[in-house]
Amino acid sequence: MQKSKPQTDRVGFGYMLQGGKPGSDTNPRAQGPQDEGVWQSDPRPPHIMVVVPDSKDLEGLPTDSGGAGPWVMWSGTPYAHIMIPLAGNGDL
Repeated sequence: MQKSKPQTDRVGFGYMLQGGKPGSDTNPRAQGPQDEGVWQSDPRPPHIMVVVPDSKDLEGLPTDSGGAGPWVMWSGTPYAHIMIPLAGNGDL
């Protein structure tokens, strides 16, 4: 939110066990579907987030949130991280 580049020197974990609001899969600055990027209008299911020191380590991983498994959100940006869904939207 402060538009500063994250400083990550080790693997880190975060979690949103109640899920999250709709958002952009590709644009970390998007505020709504009118903004550039791929917008997901469904609320996010509960998930774990994994950050790594070097985003090059995420290359080759899926970037599509439409599957049931982990994927990279905001790929190609300093904010890239792995999203690991804990439940599907139908499971909430």
